[in-house]
Amino acid sequence: MKGTQGAIALALALATAVPAIAGQAQASFTVSAVVPARVTLTALDQPAELAISTADLERGYKDVAATYRVSYNDRRGYLLSLSPRIGVTREVEVQGLDATLVMRGESVEVVRLGLPGSHELALGFRFVLDPAASPGRYPLPVLVTARPL
Repeated sequence: MKGTQGAIALALALATAVPAIAGQAQASFTVSAVVPARVTLTALDQPAELAISTADLERGYKDVAATYRVSYNDRRGYLLSLSPRIGVTREVEVQGLDATLVMRGESVEVVRLGLPGSHELALGFRFVLDPAASPGRYPLPVLVTARPL
């Protein structure tokens, strides 16, 4: 027992006799990350095709509604592109943006400003039909896309 107590006493004496040395070091560095601008456009409610009836041809146009979800991470906004497909229509009128757009044969790009996030975009299309068109089913005469600014 005496030997164990002596060993403990010696260990305590050495521990208190040796000064504790604790080193501190500091380092600083800068971290940066580049997050690329992204935009996704998803059709929530858009017909896959345009069904034209005899009544539509007599009226001269066909109205179609579409809803999209746009998600983007750039605080500058995004660029919405609308491209008409010629053939069955003479022109495409687009409602739901800041002003009604009329497209004939050229694509239109619209800058959409706003805070990053996700929102629904409801658009109305009036397809002014070509007089030579006939009743039937056709691919939707407009292509809607979005991309970063």
